[in-house]
Amino acid sequence: MFKMIKFSKIRDIRFYRYLLPYWKKEIWILFLTGVSFIFGLATPYLTKLIIDKAYINHDLRLFIILVIIGGLVFIVNGIINGFTNYLNRYIRLHIKFALNRQLFKKFQFLSYSFFQDNSTGEHLYKVAYDIEYVANLLADILPQIIFTIPKSLFIFGIILYLDWKMALFSLALMPFLFFAPYFLTKKLKQTLKIWIEDAQRLFRRTQEILVHMQLIKAFGKERSEIKSYITGLINNIRLSIKNAKLEIVGLFTNDFAQRAILGLIIFYGGYQVIKGKMTLGSLSAITLYLGQLSLLESRFAHFSQQISLGLVSSIRLEKILDTQPEFDESLYTKKVVFSDGEIEFENISFGYGQKSVLENLSFCIPGGACVGIAGPSGCGKTTIVNLILRLYQPFRGKISIDGCDIAIIDSKSFYEQIGASLQEPYLWNDTIENNIRYGKDNATFQDVQEAARIAGIDGFINTLQEGYKTIIGENACKISEGQKQRIAIARAVLKKPKILILDEAFASVDAQAEDRIINNIHMTLKNSTIIVISHRLSTINKMDLIYFLSSCNRIEIAKQEELLQQNAQYRNYLAHQLQ
Repeated sequence: MFKMIKFSKIRDIRFYRYLLPYWKKEIWILFLTGVSFIFGLATPYLTKLIIDKAYINHDLRLFIILVIIGGLVFIVNGIINGFTNYLNRYIRLHIKFALNRQLFKKFQFLSYSFFQDNSTGEHLYKVAYDIEYVANLLADILPQIIFTIPKSLFIFGIILYLDWKMALFSLALMPFLFFAPYFLTKKLKQTLKIWIEDAQRLFRRTQEILVHMQLIKAFGKERSEIKSYITGLINNIRLSIKNAKLEIVGLFTNDFAQRAILGLIIFYGGYQVIKGKMTLGSLSAITLYLGQLSLLESRFAHFSQQISLGLVSSIRLEKILDTQPEFDESLYTKKVVFSDGEIEFENISFGYGQKSVLENLSFCIPGGACVGIAGPSGCGKTTIVNLILRLYQPFRGKISIDGCDIAIIDSKSFYEQIGASLQEPYLWNDTIENNIRYGKDNATFQDVQEAARIAGIDGFINTLQEGYKTIIGENACKISEGQKQRIAIARAVLKKPKILILDEAFASVDAQAEDRIINNIHMTLKNSTIIVISHRLSTINKMDLIYFLSSCNRIEIAKQEELLQQNAQYRNYLAHQLQ
């Protein structure tokens, strides 16, 4: 039995520690399960007494007393089982809560590249299902498995007490009961792993379809997506049917073995009764005890699937929990207050996979300067921004702010002093006020209004019936792209950051609105370092300095007029933009 469920693997699961806070309740569960088991053992023995004492002796009084005792045992046992189920559910829910909290916390501190390598749907599946399977394994299955072996031994001991020949005969046949669960567990673990991975792919695809519904409708791909989804659904159903067939065959084999063995034992017991070597009551009691033993074995066979699911899911969760973040703040980070906001790249190298984007790149952005980063598409402008924001860690080199390596700056103090409006606004399905306040949790409503004024979105908000309380929908589907970008700019300037990064933040904003926003930012953040990435000449022209990324290891720094005079590559770039 131990070999069949592979306790060594269960023992090695790290998640057992989630049971430790509830060890007292677990002891109560084991105790109540034991009491319930003892009450369960009384029923067959009462049957023996009713047959051997009350029926044979025609003792009505004894018969009534035994029936009343049986009824009380049934009621008390039901109450105990109800309380045990409550404690089980309580522990399972709290384990799920702890696992959810731990996994979500882990997600927050993993690198941005981790989420680029794994889809959102995969993570949602782990949260929705894998945690459930692991919680069931810990809260329900393991305690039941632990008690199964003592229960079986105790029942066998009672049978041995009632009739040692029947006990030995039963013992000789019992090993045959465990063949089916053994092979079922072994095979199920393989097939369930394939089924879980396929279900996760289907879950991921469903999530992507719902998120990209605008794209699907814009291209008229509804029928194609329906066909693709149904194909995936059919494939998953086929795998489920394959698992169901395996379970049914295993359960049928197990049930057939149980009935055949029980039939042989009853036949042998009937022979003993006919020969006068055993009472009918003893045979009835032994039959009921063997039924309980058979029920334990059937539960054990059912647990095999739950164990397989729990083990597969625990391995999947362990992979995430064992993933190390690129920035480990627990070791050497410190709080830093930026004085000037000077940013320096020293021999920075970085790339995506085999593609190198930056090679030994060095430059410095003076504190308080307003600079524009320009260059052809794909040259690494956004990569520079992502490196400053610590979304990526450079392969080599160092990035410093005011002479301090950003890798050793505490996250809270780091991001409190940096604001960013990225290419994709990433707004929440919430009110406009809450979307702006996301930049600074303790901001007042007046602060939110001031940020909206700076971003030039206050006029539009005031025309709305619910004003700042207007909910903008999923992916801000209820407002225009330009309005999205201005809300994102308001969110970035809300905290009055020492460093402000605007990555294509004006792409959907008209030139006049852009002029007003840039002037507002200049007036509000006079001493802040402002970095603007844009392909629009009108935006670049407003910058104090232009950083032209001419190659992966070279950046030209000068004013607009100087670059036009001295750099032919920059002139070609501007000419291409004008065309």
